[in-house]
Amino acid sequence: MAKLTVEEEQLVESYILLEMARKVLERDLAHINQAPLKLKEPYIHLLEMTLHRLSRKLYVTKFTMKQLGLKIQLNAYDKTFSEYTIFFRGYILTAKYLNTHLRNQVSKQIEDLFTYGKKEIH
Repeated sequence: MAKLTVEEEQLVESYILLEMARKVLERDLAHINQAPLKLKEPYIHLLEMTLHRLSRKLYVTKFTMKQLGLKIQLNAYDKTFSEYTIFFRGYILTAKYLNTHLRNQVSKQIEDLFTYGKKEIH
């Protein structure tokens, strides 16, 4: 059984997290557009700029995956796990991720996008 290289593993995880973050931010943007807020514009602008940066990261990730011959497909998900099929170098690999772990990682990814990856020192 072939294994993914470290770079391929990082690309797979990055792709999954970026796709999930994109879906979350797009859903949030739709909700904010419908919300009765007095000052929607700053929130909308923040989300749109974040989605733009996320899209650029996702483009680079997809481009690199295509160069390496990597494809990822979501197979099934329930309340506990999400199952992905990874196609690489003529092999097929199935990976299961714990949804709480994915949610925490997506949350961290979105926070990094909002702060441009800068960590505040307390």
